Amino acid sequence: MQEERLGDNMVFRYVKFTGRELNPRRFGEREPTLEEVYRSYVQRELKIDAREYIMVRIRGEIVSTNKVVDETLWLDKNTYDYAKNVLGPKKIYYEAHEGVTFTAAKGAWVVLGQPEPVQLPGCVSCVRVQTQLSRELNIGPFIIERDYVFKGFKGEDIEVGYIKSYRYFIAAYNRNGSPLSEKQLASTLLWRNYIQKIINTIQCTSKHLKKMPWHLERMKKKAFAKYKVVWRDVAKEFIPAVVDDGAVPDYTVNYIVTSSLEEAHYLLAILLAPQINAVVRELSPWIGHVQPRFIRYFKIPKYDPKNRVHRELTRIGKEICSRRSIGQSQKREIEDLVEKL
Repeated sequence: MQEERLGDNMVFRYVKFTGRELNPRRFGEREPTLEEVYRSYVQRELKIDAREYIMVRIRGEIVSTNKVVDETLWLDKNTYDYAKNVLGPKKIYYEAHEGVTFTAAKGAWVVLGQPEPVQLPGCVSCVRVQTQLSRELNIGPFIIERDYVFKGFKGEDIEVGYIKSYRYFIAAYNRNGSPLSEKQLASTLLWRNYIQKIINTIQCTSKHLKKMPWHLERMKKKAFAKYKVVWRDVAKEFIPAVVDDGAVPDYTVNYIVTSSLEEAHYLLAILLAPQINAVVRELSPWIGHVQPRFIRYFKIPKYDPKNRVHRELTRIGKEICSRRSIGQSQKREIEDLVEKL
């Protein structure tokens, strides 16, 4: 590995040999000489793959918290040359979040199928449901308040531009993202007909980010936001969609809350930019996920409806969501517009 400099950036040239083994056991328990290595190369027993990697420092201020992000990336020079104009924001206007863990706790909260509306005296809106856990414990379908059943989705439910399917889950939470207290929960059908029957089981599951057994990890007000741009966590590049009904993302989904549908379409288009996804495709195999922090690496201005470039990106994002696909011409258009950001 050889070190150089490219302007203010450090460059490493990484040389990889493939083919004949060069370890000591092939050379009488000694290291091969340079002459032996060269001879193997001349005889085509070795192949050499030389790549240059650029050190990219990401240092910017998160506008909402005034926190300074300071990270270092190593990118293949070709990727860097392609994406350098969109890397390294000074101001970070958008923060991404990991979704809610409603599929854990042995399936205690995941509803099987659709909630079935029922009419009961004294219950304004109730539903009959069954969960994965209740079925395993041979607890028959039970009736709870409709207010504690939420619409959600997992990463595998997301395709480019749309969410192909939804699922329902139970949560002892108010619609503002706050959990029910013990006193509040005790007066509900949710407690009497279900949670008290499974409390011993869920007490034995993960307590990460939980104060009470019925709490869910990262179940907060922002998870209920009406407008969000969301994407799969496990993927090679951004696979984004737009939420406009407040559906709750699972922990296999990352998301950004937006103030309007237009802003969500704007961000969706940016996340599909070829130069941005060139960087993500290089990082994701090392990390294994398209993480929320990736958003911090790119120059994404705050949405401004008066800005022509922003309006054009919004238009394209809306078209992609309407058609549920993205064409090559749209990718080229997004690529050009993102360069102008």
